[in-house]
Amino acid sequence: MAIPIPVVPETYDPATVELCSFHDAVPGFLEGSDTPRAYLERCLDVIAAREPSIKAFVVMDVEAARLAADQSTERYKAGKPFSRTDGMPFAVKDLFKTTDFPTELNSPLLKGERHRFDSAHVYAMRKGGAVILGKTTLPELGSGQPAVTRNPFNLERSPGGSSSGSAASVGAAMLPVAIGSQGRGSVLRPASFCGNVALKPTYGAVHSGGLLWRSPSYSTIGIHSSNITDCWQTAWQIAQTVGGDPGHPGLFGKANVVSSKPRRLIRLDTLGWAIAESGIQERFEEFLRKLEKEEVEIVSRHDDPSVEAFEQALATIPDFQPDLAAWEIQWPALLLRNLGRDQIKERLVDRFEFGEKMSLDEYRVTLKALDGLRGAFASLEVNADGFITLATPTMPPVGDATGDSVFGDPSSCLEAPAWSLPLLQETGLPLGIQLLGNKHQDYQLGQIGQWMMEKFLR
Repeated sequence: MAIPIPVVPETYDPATVELCSFHDAVPGFLEGSDTPRAYLERCLDVIAAREPSIKAFVVMDVEAARLAADQSTERYKAGKPFSRTDGMPFAVKDLFKTTDFPTELNSPLLKGERHRFDSAHVYAMRKGGAVILGKTTLPELGSGQPAVTRNPFNLERSPGGSSSGSAASVGAAMLPVAIGSQGRGSVLRPASFCGNVALKPTYGAVHSGGLLWRSPSYSTIGIHSSNITDCWQTAWQIAQTVGGDPGHPGLFGKANVVSSKPRRLIRLDTLGWAIAESGIQERFEEFLRKLEKEEVEIVSRHDDPSVEAFEQALATIPDFQPDLAAWEIQWPALLLRNLGRDQIKERLVDRFEFGEKMSLDEYRVTLKALDGLRGAFASLEVNADGFITLATPTMPPVGDATGDSVFGDPSSCLEAPAWSLPLLQETGLPLGIQLLGNKHQDYQLGQIGQWMMEKFLR
């Protein structure tokens, strides 16, 4: 039976929208009233109805997915599933290497590019019995010409980027999980636009091996899902199988997220507040008042001088981040430019060549500024359970513009974990709240997010 969701919902309500939960189906697998194959077929029914207009996928292999789902079904029948994600259909942003599919990065220069090895997270998911269905769209080379993908709640609007297809596939209830990546706001922003839960983990906490076209100082894997449980258990499966990036301790926490009410949260304006749309500001302020009614203390820059000092430090990000990114993307960007400059959009070439003109000393200046910001974060004295802010300053743009990354920059620059939670709506479209924390607070933030989802949506 197909998942009962309209092809294009008339409006968005975070309390009633039904996305594609996986963990809720697992008890049926275990008792024999449902199977991973039947679950996959329900996903495929939604894909058949929605993908022609959403355009979230670059490529799919339905028959291979069915075979993997059948194998998972047999494991459940035998009472021996490999993991909590056994049988979970998922898709992968076409910025990660996979053995099954080309990795083309939405560039004609990489048409048909194949790899012999899976990315680390794909290996981990397969080992846990999950079912890879295909690869999802992204802008040209991750940051150029936007993908053709549309927003699942309004086809005239953008799903955001750069994890365009991953966010849209989950927001359209096609899949329970899709993998993305974040250099700046490439997970948090599209999650807000498409009504997903998303985790941008602590830098290095979830193995990013196989991620192409990245800035080594801050790019990470990211996970889109319909709910916190599926999102966390996906991250947990990957980290428990292949760990974090080399030199990093990996993801901390437990396998199951238990809800936990926060005592105190620090409100962050960042540079995004000044440019946030008025309706978004109003919805955020209303939400903070709801938290205060639940006896959650909100501390802002107006309440504590150390928060104000940190806000001032965050305001330095535009002074160094664009230059840092331009330097670090030179390889492989300049190799592709040399291969076919006329096949890359001009503004991307300009960015690549800006990095080419930089000196090593200029790059060192950006690293010093980045270290200074991270030092300011580490020295913040307020005792709190985390930070709360927005995930985007605008609603999804009409057309294909991917949106502003201003609310994504802090977590990326700070190596910090961040969750985007689809708790709000504005003008009948999703609007995400961002929870941000100190390094390795991924699990604790997930607990707070779970409390918020239960308290305000159910």
